[in-house]
Amino acid sequence: MNLNRKKYRRLLLVILFINIICIFAYGYYLFDKKFPDEVKVQVGAAADFDLELPLVAKTHVEDVSVVSIDQKPLDKNDITLDLSTPFSVELNKSGSYQVNVQFLGITLKKINVEAVETSKVMPVGAPVGIHIKTRGVMVLGTGKITDENGNTCEPALGIIKSGDYIQKVDGIEISSISEMTQMVEESCGAPLMLTVLRNSQEIDLQVVPVMTSSGTYKTGIWIRDDTQGIGTLSFVDENQRFAALGHGITDIDTSLLIDLSGGSLYPASVGNIIKGENGVPGEMVGTIYYGQGSRLGTISQNTSAGIFGRIESGLWQYDESRAIEVGFKQDIHTGKAYIRCCVDGIVKDYEISINSIDYNSKEDHKDFVIEITDPQLLAKTNGIIQGMSGSPIIQDGKLVGVTTHVFLNDCKRGYGIFAETMLEAMEQ
Repeated sequence: MNLNRKKYRRLLLVILFINIICIFAYGYYLFDKKFPDEVKVQVGAAADFDLELPLVAKTHVEDVSVVSIDQKPLDKNDITLDLSTPFSVELNKSGSYQVNVQFLGITLKKINVEAVETSKVMPVGAPVGIHIKTRGVMVLGTGKITDENGNTCEPALGIIKSGDYIQKVDGIEISSISEMTQMVEESCGAPLMLTVLRNSQEIDLQVVPVMTSSGTYKTGIWIRDDTQGIGTLSFVDENQRFAALGHGITDIDTSLLIDLSGGSLYPASVGNIIKGENGVPGEMVGTIYYGQGSRLGTISQNTSAGIFGRIESGLWQYDESRAIEVGFKQDIHTGKAYIRCCVDGIVKDYEISINSIDYNSKEDHKDFVIEITDPQLLAKTNGIIQGMSGSPIIQDGKLVGVTTHVFLNDCKRGYGIFAETMLEAMEQ
């Protein structure tokens, strides 16, 4: 009997221990989502925090004159902050500071606080035509061909991979499908040495073209040299640099981020709206104007945080009178905000709700969740549709983010990326 009681007590202790671990782990998970790994504050301006966390933050500063807490100067170099109550921090000099967040004396997280100068940009929200050229020609995959004798073969199988970029053929640089096709035809079946960019490394691979039943030579390599579409211009800074989309351009066949050699922005207009439905995303149907002299700017970067480049002409050049401050991560909060987009020929601001925020999202361009609440926008689109990616999100008079994706199971809701993250990507 006593033995059974001991076993029972041990079992209860094990269960209690597991519950404590689970509660601690879940608490840390919530804390990690609620507070970013890196925090930026504006030099010379008080940053207010109301975290409601049963933790303390500790740091050390060499010069007490550059920091004030709750608008009071420091009287010692070591700082301890109670995160369960509201507080404000003001840094009067650019620089980085490391803060240790602790619970019962145990450091849970080290946060880098950086004091930076104010950034202002001009939010846009207008549709633009996007045309990019790949770096060399992009390989989509390989396929089977029928040779002159009626046999089926796949000359590039196991040699060339989906996502490769063919840079040269026999040492000669190529940049288009037509150049690649011509060199394959002129080989007359002789082996070709392809210089391929794979995982940022150049390698040489040999492929032997095969004569087909039609008398032409082929390698069975499916390739692409450009892509185009309509997206939304997010913002322009004082140096005429622009950001768009909020996510990268991926190849429709390989789902890989396209490595570009360059590209251009063109004017575009929305001619028709296909409303979204749960399970079926809607779409902007429009026209891109490629006419002589119509180019708006050049595209130089395609990243997971959006596409970037420089505005050269047109209506969307930077205008100081239309510029607003960029909000930091900690500035964004749940509640009312506005999305700036163009679905009927006019750029307008529509009301949305920011439902949740993940300050340390492990997924690219999925930092917070928004929901369309404006009756007018819902009547036109039924929610977020393809082509709205890149629409600026404004809250409390600051640009806090950009729309990136729609939820397939709920077209009224979608993801956004922090504007701060896009600015960082632009600088790289």
